[in-house]
Amino acid sequence: MEAVKMFHFVEYGEFPIEEIPVEEVEEDALNVLRSTKVEKFQTSRGIVQKLSDNYGHYVGKIVGDYSIEELSIGSAYQTAFGIKVTLDYNDKIVGWLYLPE
Repeated sequence: MEAVKMFHFVEYGEFPIEEIPVEEVEEDALNVLRSTKVEKFQTSRGIVQKLSDNYGHYVGKIVGDYSIEELSIGSAYQTAFGIKVTLDYNDKIVGWLYLPE
């Protein structure tokens, strides 16, 4: 399967991103997800869960009141900032997570 080229627009310009096979990172991503610290916030639009690593660095978020055990990895991308995976609940993207290098 040929890699799909996309662009990720950020404040300082655009950076190309490349889709990578989920199978290559799924196990690592689920391990990282299960070891994150979760902080829930109630906003005017609903619940947002902030994901932080062991050092307190922001590594992702979940929009909605979902348990980490309910989530799966939907897709993975190599970006200029590292590997980013989408967090899915029943084939619906509900969040994202950056994996450590």
